[in-house]
Amino acid sequence: MAAYTDPVPFNRPGYASTQPWDINESGTIVGTSDGEGFVFEGGVFSSLVHPDATAGTTVTGVTDDGTLVGSYWISDGADVWEQHGYIYSGGTFTPFDVPSATSTSIRHVSSDGRYLTGVGSDEADSYGFAYDRQAMVLTTFGGGAEFSTIAQGVNTLGQVTGSFFRDNSAGGFESVSFVFDLTTGVRTEYTEINGLQRPRFRDINDSGVITGFVGNQAFVGTPGNWHVFSAATGGSSMLGYGLNEAGVLVGSYQNPDSTTSGWISSPVPEPGTWVLMALGLGGLGWRARRSGA
Repeated sequence: MAAYTDPVPFNRPGYASTQPWDINESGTIVGTSDGEGFVFEGGVFSSLVHPDATAGTTVTGVTDDGTLVGSYWISDGADVWEQHGYIYSGGTFTPFDVPSATSTSIRHVSSDGRYLTGVGSDEADSYGFAYDRQAMVLTTFGGGAEFSTIAQGVNTLGQVTGSFFRDNSAGGFESVSFVFDLTTGVRTEYTEINGLQRPRFRDINDSGVITGFVGNQAFVGTPGNWHVFSAATGGSSMLGYGLNEAGVLVGSYQNPDSTTSGWISSPVPEPGTWVLMALGLGGLGWRARRSGA
């Protein structure tokens, strides 16, 4: 696994909290800041607020063509909340709610826009879901001994990542992460990475690189080949949330004062890559001198 740069702060000026959720191939970053959804593109932040929202909007996914997904909340002022999903494209909000669910939280979208993931809930339970917009097929996760299931990452191959809790034989519970292949129906579970227990998988790109967090440390990599970031200072929890095909990561720190701070990190090129880059730049300089430029 390639080494990664130290996380660089990524925060929206003038806002107390910034939580990045996703990044696409062109480097557009989306997330939430002080209850507003945001889009960071071309060095500029812009807000996205659903017109029906009375208690907050979040943007949790962005496709390579710029389509946005997320959720918004409605409150009647008496601690009764409704959460609904949306797809935003071409200036238009299109609603998306899981059938029969009283609450829908969209957590991610594949870079081609085909698959949505998230959490649905009804009066009895909450569960993870993945929705194939092309085949119009809904897959749910959780139930039985599994609870608090989150389905979040998804790539264009239909591979879904998430996590859940499960009762164990000792009378307690364990945290389990999973990768589920929507095409084959095969689910693979993970209970530790690098000896660290209770990982939470949160995104996966088309190369199978996964990001998430374990305890208060973010991680990125593939099974058996993980890069775990050093624990955050000051008691903060470092969470990995989204990555693109180039492996660029976005995530957040959960600070002791309950605010959220964003960060971004990129793979460090292998030494051989630096040599090739240097040779390429040297070649350009040699050609420029030969041409008299």
